[in-house]
Amino acid sequence: MTVGEAPLPRVWRIYAVCNFVSQIGGCMQSTAQAWLVLEMTESSSRLGLLVALQFIPSILLAIPAGRAADRWGRRKLLLGAQVAMALLAAALAAVIAFKEVSYPVLLGFALLLGIGNGLSQTTRLAMAASLAGAQGRVRAAGLATFSFNLARILGPSLAGFAMTLWGPAFAIAVNAASFLPLVLFLAGLRADETVSRPVRDSGAKALRFLWTHASTRIPLLTLAVAGVFAVNMQTVVPAFARLGLGLNASGFGLLMSAAGVGACLGGLLQWRRPAGSVLRPLAAVGGLSLCLLALSAIRDLLPATLAFIAFGVCSATVFSSASAAVQSSIPDPLRNAATSLQVTIVQSTNPLGGALSGWLLEQLGLYGGCATLGAATLAGVVTLALTHRGDLANFRSVPDTEWS
Repeated sequence: MTVGEAPLPRVWRIYAVCNFVSQIGGCMQSTAQAWLVLEMTESSSRLGLLVALQFIPSILLAIPAGRAADRWGRRKLLLGAQVAMALLAAALAAVIAFKEVSYPVLLGFALLLGIGNGLSQTTRLAMAASLAGAQGRVRAAGLATFSFNLARILGPSLAGFAMTLWGPAFAIAVNAASFLPLVLFLAGLRADETVSRPVRDSGAKALRFLWTHASTRIPLLTLAVAGVFAVNMQTVVPAFARLGLGLNASGFGLLMSAAGVGACLGGLLQWRRPAGSVLRPLAAVGGLSLCLLALSAIRDLLPATLAFIAFGVCSATVFSSASAAVQSSIPDPLRNAATSLQVTIVQSTNPLGGALSGWLLEQLGLYGGCATLGAATLAGVVTLALTHRGDLANFRSVPDTEWS
C-alpha cells in the first residue's frame, strides 16, 4: 500500500471532525469581527492591525507551547486552551449583544483569543501528525486542508446569513458553542495516544534539522514568502468586497466562500495526489502572485469570484503540500519542538503580512496594493528558486529513519 493510499486511523478521523466543527465556528467569528471593524472604522489598515494582533501571540508562544506539550502532554495543553477560547468567544458575543463593543475592545479580544490560539496551534498540528501515523501524514495533510477550507466556505456564508438575520453577536456565539465537540473528544482521549518522547536539547536539534535538510528548509521559506506577501485573506478579501466592489455582508461572505471553494479543491488535490515535495508549494506561490496581479485589474463581481477561487486553490496547495513535506521529514522525538519552530516561522509572517497588506491597500489604493503584493510575491518565489536551484535539482525526501 502506498503512502497516498494508507488508511487513516479512526481516532484521527474523529479528531478531524471535531476540528472541522470548531473551524466553522472560528471562520464565522473571523468574518463577523472583520465586518464589525470595517463598519466602525471604514479603514483597511485598522483591520490589518487587528489581524496582526491576533497572530502575534502565535509567534511568541509557539516555542513555549512546544516545551509545555513535552512536559505536560499535548492533550492537557490543547484541552485547556480550547476551554479558555470558548469562554472568550462567549464573552465577546455578550459584549456585542449588550452594545458595549468598540474598536479597542475588539483589539483586546483579538489579543486574548490569539494567546489561546498560540498555545494550541503547535499542539494541534503535532497531535494531528501523531494520530495520523507515519504512513498517513501526507494524505492527512490534504484532508485537513480540505476540511479547513470547507469550513471557510460554510463559515463565512453562515456568518453572513446570521449577521443579516440576528447580528454579529449570534455568529460569535456559535463559535463559542463549536468548541464543545473538540473539548469532549480531548477530555475522553487516552493518554497513550498523545505520548510525547522528547529528547535532550530538542529545540536546538530541531532547528538544525529544519535548516540543514532541503525537504524542510525550502517549504518553510516558501511559506514565509506566501505569508508576508500573498496569503492575507482577512485583509484583502473584506477590503476588496467593501472598498472595491461595494458589497454588503452577504456579498463579502460570497467572496470568502469563493476562496474557500478553491481551497477545498487545493486540499482535494493533496489528498488525491499526495506530495511531500518542495516543488508543488513553490509553483503554488507563483500562482498566488498571478491571482493578485489579476485582482488589480478586476472591477466586477463574477471575475473577482473566479479569481478568488483560483486564489484559494493556490493558497491551500501551498500550505497543505509544504506542511506535508515538513511533517513527513520530522522524526517523532523532535515533533513537538520542530512543529513549534514551524509554527513560529510561519506565524511570524502573518502580523507582518497583515499590517503590510493593510498599509499598501491604504496608501496605494485597493488595486495598486494588489498589484504591488503580486509583484513582490513573484519576486520572492523567483529568488527562492534561483538561490536553491541545486537543491531543487537534487531534491529527495529525508525519511525519519535517516535522522540521528
